[in-house]
Amino acid sequence: MHTEPELSHGRIDIRSVRYLRVTPMQVNFPCIFSVAEIHRESTVKKTQIRTIGQRIYLSSRKTEPPVSILSKVRLRWNVENKNHHPRDATFLEDKCRCRTKNTAANLALLRGAVLIIWKKTCPDRPAPDFIRRNQRKLDSLIHIIGNNQRLRKMQ
Repeated sequence: MHTEPELSHGRIDIRSVRYLRVTPMQVNFPCIFSVAEIHRESTVKKTQIRTIGQRIYLSSRKTEPPVSILSKVRLRWNVENKNHHPRDATFLEDKCRCRTKNTAANLALLRGAVLIIWKKTCPDRPAPDFIRRNQRKLDSLIHIIGNNQRLRKMQ
């Protein structure tokens, strides 16, 4: 068990980890050798309202220190906050129901390109505002992607 307090987003989070070694047969899942159960106790600083949550994570690693488990869980949420949330909040990606074969993949690529351009040019401006102001300036925005040094190296 490992506990580490975190102060962020107006709350105090205390997480504890219980780590179990398992066999793939025990969990009926191939290549799973450990299970981490993370309990979170969160207290909002202003209102002192307490909430308690629990999550289960499966891993293919046979051993892992609790500090490393907590770090990896936090990194997972970093991806959620930096990638999925802007896509869903700005483009309503979760509500999009594509009916044809490649439409979902094509729309995801376009949304990703828009997010890259937004983060390169105006990261301080809210994404909806950036899209509204630049929706008729596609040529100049595509030029920004063309000037990306990493993309030039790939060609």
